[in-house]
Amino acid sequence: MLEHFYLRRPTENDIEAVLALMLRCDERDVGFPDSDLTELKNDWDEIDLSRDAWLAIDKKNILQGYCGVFPWNTGRRFDVYDAPGTEESDLFLSLMVLAEGRVRFLINEGNAPEGETITTHISERVEHQNRIIREAGYSVKKHIFNLHRDLDGDFPKPVWPEGITLRSMKADQDERVLYELIETAFTKPDRKPVAFKDWKKFMMSRTLFSPEIWFILEKGEEMIGCALCFNYNEIGWVRQLAVREDQRGQGFGRMLLEHAFHVFKNNGMPKVGLATESVNEKALNLYTSAGMRKTVHLYEYTKPALKNETRGL
Repeated sequence: MLEHFYLRRPTENDIEAVLALMLRCDERDVGFPDSDLTELKNDWDEIDLSRDAWLAIDKKNILQGYCGVFPWNTGRRFDVYDAPGTEESDLFLSLMVLAEGRVRFLINEGNAPEGETITTHISERVEHQNRIIREAGYSVKKHIFNLHRDLDGDFPKPVWPEGITLRSMKADQDERVLYELIETAFTKPDRKPVAFKDWKKFMMSRTLFSPEIWFILEKGEEMIGCALCFNYNEIGWVRQLAVREDQRGQGFGRMLLEHAFHVFKNNGMPKVGLATESVNEKALNLYTSAGMRKTVHLYEYTKPALKNETRGL
């Protein structure tokens, strides 16, 4: 395997080349550039590049493959990028095997509880990746949709009912209550709870977190909803939007979303995006009714991380 490629570990100096590879893959996989330098930097801050990632370089010294292993709330996640034109080679399979072996090593090393999983996300459009991952024993756990909306048109500006106020997050004061609101709002039978420290690490990374665009909805002094937003290079992103269950049905979710639209537009963003699961029909209906459209369909694949298998370290 990989007889046509040279493997080495990435360094910080490779980040621009890796991003360029990811953008090439995005065009094939989803039809438009969908990767971001800030997000890649954030991912690399979470791992040991000398052990958790690989580059595959061809005989012409061109970067053709990249994979990395990252923390995930149910175990570990890996990402594999194989350049357009390499689909008939063993590049994707080989990088997948390396990443999978590293995941198992990390899970064993950390004495993880039973039930930990290996997770990856693949676009519905990429036939060779979907075939290989299924043959490797992975199954689809869920379908994830990315939805976008262009911000060049007009849309309603929300008018909050009497007694309802909106404010930005106060760093170091609101995170625990926000976390509890999110966890309660997102609770469902098949969802594994996320620990506060993991949520904070994921949502409040130093490279992405901007408390001024974390919007909190209050009724009196009670927090009843939120829209936690991020600025990427070319798109505003609503990462988490929630309304307390006893306050639903009053249009607060729609108003939070429309408020985010206005803020992103005023900040010069050409479009806004978010991700949701296909089973969340109410959320899908809300987003599409607000003018958002599905642009990406990802399969979330999982497989049990069996212990004591440490190949591909």
